[in-house]
Amino acid sequence: MARTATLDGAPLELTARELALLELLLSSKGRVLSRERIEEKLYGWGQELESNALEVHVHHLRKKLGAGFIRTLRGIGYTLGEPA
Repeated sequence: MARTATLDGAPLELTARELALLELLLSSKGRVLSRERIEEKLYGWGQELESNALEVHVHHLRKKLGAGFIRTLRGIGYTLGEPA
C-alpha cells in the first residue's frame, strides 16, 4: 500500500524524504525535534550528507504545504505550527 498525503482534500506530490519528514513531524506534534534527531531518522547513521540537505527538504515541503506549517526554532530544531 502506497503512503500518500493530502492537504484540504488535494493530494500532495511529495518525494520519499519529504513524506518521511512530514510523518516524523506529525508523529512529534507539539514537540520540537532537533536537527540531529531528524537527520538520524531520515538518513541514518554514517550516511554522508550535504550540510544543507535537511534545509532543502524543509524548504520544498514548506512550498508544498504553505506558510506556517513547519516552524524553525533557530538553534533548536523544527516543529509543526498552525498554518498561516
